[in-house]
Order: sequence, then C-alpha cells, then structure tokens
Amino acid sequence: ASLPSYHLMTRHALLLVLTFAAGGAAFSPLSAGIIHPHQSRRSCIRPSLSLLRAKDPAANLVDKSPLMRQALAFPVAFASSTNWLAQCIYAATKLGVFDALENGPLTVDVLAAHVEADSEALGRLMRALGGQGPIIGLVVEVFDPPFALPFAPPFPIPIFPLLRFGKPARLEGQRLYALTPLGAMLRSGSPGSVRPWVMFSGEELGQAWGGLLDAVVTGAPDFAATQRGGLSGNETKNKTEPGSRSGSGFFEYLASHPEAQARFDATMEVTSNYLLDVESTADIYDWSRGGRAKTVVDVGGGTGTFLAAILTKHPSLFGTLFDQEQVVAGSGAVLAKVASRTEVVAGSFFETVPEGKDVYTLKNIVHDWSDDDATDLLSVVAAAMQPNSRLVILDSVRSAREGHEPWKLDSDEYLDLNMLVTVGGKERTLLEWERLVACAGLEIVSVSSRTGISAIETCKSS
Repeated sequence: ASLPSYHLMTRHALLLVLTFAAGGAAFSPLSAGIIHPHQSRRSCIRPSLSLLRAKDPAANLVDKSPLMRQALAFPVAFASSTNWLAQCIYAATKLGVFDALENGPLTVDVLAAHVEADSEALGRLMRALGGQGPIIGLVVEVFDPPFALPFAPPFPIPIFPLLRFGKPARLEGQRLYALTPLGAMLRSGSPGSVRPWVMFSGEELGQAWGGLLDAVVTGAPDFAATQRGGLSGNETKNKTEPGSRSGSGFFEYLASHPEAQARFDATMEVTSNYLLDVESTADIYDWSRGGRAKTVVDVGGGTGTFLAAILTKHPSLFGTLFDQEQVVAGSGAVLAKVASRTEVVAGSFFETVPEGKDVYTLKNIVHDWSDDDATDLLSVVAAAMQPNSRLVILDSVRSAREGHEPWKLDSDEYLDLNMLVTVGGKERTLLEWERLVACAGLEIVSVSSRTGISAIETCKSS
C-alpha cells in the first residue's frame, strides 16, 4: 500500500528535473567531460558558456530519433502521473470503501449509499482499483457462480467472465465488488492495518511533496506553507523541535493541528510494526556491553517504549529517559514495569543531556536534522559522555550508490528526499555518518544493520 506513495515521490522528482530542463539548467557535466566521475562537483571550476551550450549525447539522440521519442514518451508521461493511483487509494480509504466491503461483496449502488458517494463516480473509482493486467487490485469485481449450488460464493477471479461462466453487469451501479487481500490491509482497526500510512500520505505528506521544487531551490523546506492553512500568526517555534532551526515547521504544524498529529502518530506506529519493531530493534546491540555498562540514556526517547524494551532485556541496567517535558509527561504507564530502574529527565537535547552515563542512544532522531543541527546535537551528547562511554545512533544508513546500479532496487533516494520536504533532515551514507560524528568529536566503532535500521556505535575520538 505504500508503493503509490513512492510513485508520488517519483513523480515529483521527475517533474523537478523536467522543470530545470525546461529552464535550461539541465546539463550533464559528466557526459560533457567537464567533471571526472570521481571528482566532486563542488570542487569544479564553473564551466564556460560554450561548454554549457554543447548538447548532451542523450539530448542529441532524442532530438534526432523519432522512434526513440515514440518509445520514451509514454514511460516518462506515465511516471509523472503515477500519483493518480495514489489518489485513488487515498480517496477509497478516506471514504471507507474497504471497511464497507469487510462483510462481503457489495454492488456499487449499495456501496455508494454506505459511503455517501455518487454511485456513477464511485463505480469509476472502483474500476480503477480493480487491478491492471497480471497485477491484482485492492478490490475485484465478482460474478455469480456458474452453478446454482447452495451457499456457493461469488467468483472473485476476473478470468471467469472470459470463460463465460458469468456475465459482467451491464449497468455500473450493478457491478459487484469484493476485497482482495491488499484492500483488506486498509480497513480501520484491523490487525496490522496500513490505513494510517495511506491517510497521512494522501494528506500532509502528499502536500509536503508539492514543495519539493522550492526545497531543492532553497535547500530548506517550508512544511507549513505546503499545508492548507499553514501556520497561524500566533504560533511560535520551539527550539527543541525538529524543523525549528531549519525553518521546516513540521512538528510545529502537527502540534497545532491535532488531527494531523494523530495521523502522523498512527503512521509511525505502522512503520514501527513492520520496519522498526521495538523488540527486534532492542536486540540489535548489546546494551550491557558484556556486563561493563550499568546505565543507559535514551535521548529523545519519547514516552519510553524503546527504553522499556532495553531494560526488560537487560535486568542489570538502570535507564534514563530524556525528552521534552510535555513528552515525558506521558511515560508513567509505559515505564511502569521497569519504574524501579528508571529515571525521567526533561530538557532539550540541544542544550544538555544527563552526564556520565555508560551508554547513550538516539533512535530515529539524527536524520530529522541538517548536518549543522545534527553536529550541534551530537556535540552536546559527546560532551556528556565519559571517555569509555558509547553513543549508539539507531538510524538508517543510505546505500552509497555509484551511478546507476541496475542490480539494486531500493527507496533510499526517495526516503532521503522525504526527509528534505518534511523536517529538513536527510538520510546519510556510512561515509556521511563518519564525517558527521567526527565533527562532533566522535568516531565510529562498529555498525550492525537490520531491515530498515542500523546501530552505529560511536565513542569519543582518541
């Protein structure tokens, strides 16, 4: 269900490139021989105007070959329009289509009455969600069974009409639709539902990607400006929140819009369930360091869910939860089972953190920040560490792609841009992590990875 969200990201990225191309800014210094493949673009001398006017070989190929243009036109146009599918899924989810189908197939007319929608328009939406070619959809049109058997269910396989076992309804409102397993994942309140992700992607996140062009031009996003209504004039920024230094306004916007905050929180829960499960993440590192560590601090630890998991797995450890006062205020119930081995400290991690502890951890915190802000944050933690302390950064390590690598298929580049358009942060490669922690007086000791997250163990530089 998250795939259409990445299609939306692809569309915006492609449109951005085409926009620059239309303005004459799209130019390949590599193919023009100006930049060596391993040479930093920032270190290059600005090319002369004569070189800028030289056509790229790819541009020449397309300009001179009608067949090439014919072959490429549809893929480019289709890629720039893949938000259509994302909007179809969002609209059906928002309407409650998948909830209405939970108890069995419904005709379009009956379904439209359930979700309070126009029957004819809903029928068109249902057709779009019914799959394409060999790709199963989120719903499927079903047909009467070929034989009048007691309790015989409708046939949910589209090929049956082709074999003339059933006839499709002539009128749009009479078409009968049922859930597929994909659509069942979008029901409200069902176990493991990804509905919150689709809702957040279709609203706040989708609008944020509309600001990609401005974010690339300026190097910093304005999340609030991309949302309907934006920030009200009496809202102030909290320096301890992501976005407040970079000007994104992401968390400030959520704080002033409870419904958006609820969608974001639910989306993070979905992400945690499938990619960043707390229990398995707590196993990624030996927090007791073989018995040498006695204390652990979760910096920016929210209400303490992750710290509780660590302390449960390591009964010898004493834990400190550190976050903003309004956040840790809700930690009582979460830490109840480990309360005797826990202290709660409120504050800003840009100013100070508890000193002299054995292990510090930052889970999904650093990627929220630009390099300058992240360096400030890490420097504060480094100043609180003892010579033998460890800081374990739990975050993603982006693949260091060298040009086009057709054997790799991942979403790292889109997730990186997603951080740009929302909080103004970034996903980093291992080399970028090494440089970042070095600026804060730290060095990497080890890196261990699992799906969706890595444990970057650091110590004070020798």
